Amino acid sequence: MTHKIEYSHRERFWLWCLAIFGFSAINIAFIYGVLFQPDAMVSALSNPISLAFIVEAIILMGVFAYLLTKWEVVQLHWGWFVFLSLIGSMAFALPIVLLWSRGTGDSVQPKP
Repeated sequence: MTHKIEYSHRERFWLWCLAIFGFSAINIAFIYGVLFQPDAMVSALSNPISLAFIVEAIILMGVFAYLLTKWEVVQLHWGWFVFLSLIGSMAFALPIVLLWSRGTGDSVQPKP
């Protein structure tokens, strides 16, 4: 891959909005459920349908981490995507790793 990946101001704005929503809204709902409705967590883990969605999300997190690194879309190590997904959500992690740039400017330059 030899081209730069550049995001317009509008794209960066919406990626930041998604990151903020992914971290705050999704985490708040999860933390509320864990603290104030702990039985809901037990029910979710014992329900085969919700457990299938949880397993799918974990598998897709690993697949996305691998593909983003392989396609050289991100400059961060794949472990950062996994870490950010676990502390926030994939809706938080994806915009953060896409917007992360080690260089100057707003564009992400692929590794040589």
